[in-house]
Amino acid sequence: MLKISEFTSSRRVVICMACFLCISCGKKKKVTAPPPRPAAKVQEAQIPEVEKPEKYVYQGYKNRNPFFMMGGGSARAVSDADSVSADATGFRLSGIMTDSSGVRYALMSDASGGSYILKSGWLYDVEGKRVPAVTGTVFENRIIIISGTTMKELKLPEDDLPAKLE
Repeated sequence: MLKISEFTSSRRVVICMACFLCISCGKKKKVTAPPPRPAAKVQEAQIPEVEKPEKYVYQGYKNRNPFFMMGGGSARAVSDADSVSADATGFRLSGIMTDSSGVRYALMSDASGGSYILKSGWLYDVEGKRVPAVTGTVFENRIIIISGTTMKELKLPEDDLPAKLE
């Protein structure tokens, strides 16, 4: 039979074994994951700023009048009382222009070298003053000028016929 001293010592061993099993089996072992690798840094592509082109506004009023003769021709001193008079027979047709709205302008010069513009039925000199008693009509490649009782038709030279620009 068993002695009490043997029973107590075996009992102690069994209790220790049970405690050891409970302690070791009761805890779940935490699996430690390796530390995450740092993600590769993604560099954002810098989008260059696109500059909008500046809107160009023509400021031609600052420039001289291209139809005004700077030199040549005889210079006339015209006072306010003295009006410009012209005769329909002394003109030469230099060109015909059409603006975007379809209005035609005739560019003319006289024998003395003065420049004139025929627009809207009236003749204007270089300074923009209306020449009295001279009217006219502008067609595609010719004009008709009426001065008093004189009527004259002026045509563009054949080599200067206008080109159609679109």
